[in-house]
Amino acid sequence: MKSTPAAFVAGAAALALALTGCSSSSSDEAGSDGDKAAKPAASRTVTDATGAKVEVPGTPERIVTLHYAATQPVLDLGFELVGQGAFEEGIIPEDQAAEAEKVPVVAQQEPALEEIAALEPDLIFAPNIYDEETSEALNDIAPVYTFTLRGGDRAKWTQRTEEIADALGVPEKADELQSEFTERQKSIATTYADVIKGRTVGVVGAYEENNFYAWGEKNMQGSLLVPLGFTWSKQESDIVKDQKEPEATLSHEKLESAVGDADVLFLDSNLRGEVNAFMKDLQATSLYEQLPAVKDGHVYVGGKNTVAGYTDAHYTLDRVEDALKDLQGE
Repeated sequence: MKSTPAAFVAGAAALALALTGCSSSSSDEAGSDGDKAAKPAASRTVTDATGAKVEVPGTPERIVTLHYAATQPVLDLGFELVGQGAFEEGIIPEDQAAEAEKVPVVAQQEPALEEIAALEPDLIFAPNIYDEETSEALNDIAPVYTFTLRGGDRAKWTQRTEEIADALGVPEKADELQSEFTERQKSIATTYADVIKGRTVGVVGAYEENNFYAWGEKNMQGSLLVPLGFTWSKQESDIVKDQKEPEATLSHEKLESAVGDADVLFLDSNLRGEVNAFMKDLQATSLYEQLPAVKDGHVYVGGKNTVAGYTDAHYTLDRVEDALKDLQGE
């Protein structure tokens, strides 16, 4: 995979270099009454996605994530985990999977509080989906930084990495990842300008029986593909325009009216280029077979439509480059 940020392997080295003595303060730093130690000098106060002020370690060493949308950015930024949220098979790059699978899973739909506490974390990354009671219980264990998973900013997948980098004290690393990714998009746009020009692109997924999922231009995949020079399917953007977020679950019968104008179609997949069972069912329908992009042989796997971080995003660009080489050869 091209330009994929280092993760587990670089984590230990990055932490070793960054540690600046953020252990507990000595008795010499006790308050004037002599019975209350001062806070560690290396601690910082950051503002999370909800606007809450969170005091975090200067360099967190025992990090727990409660959703994969935080796991990938933590790894992309070069840190290790002691606990993580559940993840589907195939969404972690093959070169990272063996190490990732060693990290205990401590959150499915809800966090396993006792298991999290047993890990003695010094920072917990929680998605902005938990109720007040759950959030308070997590805060009793360790500082909790709430990051953006759902809501109006969901499509801004780079924002999650920025939030998590701020909590980890490495905002410059997020800037580096963004700069590298933007440069790659520019390179692809230039190299394949003649192939991309005039092409209309659509993206679909499938996550339940007899339905598919449509994405508007203002969603995550739009931020990956439109800067390359593609024109987004007007039909697809129009069909989701009344939704709170530019995406929607639709019945198979609406497939042609959603992406019938797309010259090129990218399908949601894992990071092994595999589509799920629901997508296979959709591909077996006559409605799918009649799409212009399908008839022309211009359908490609595109990686994860729900972009967790730069690893996902680069994988999509890998698949897009494969598609463009194929189109170029026609």
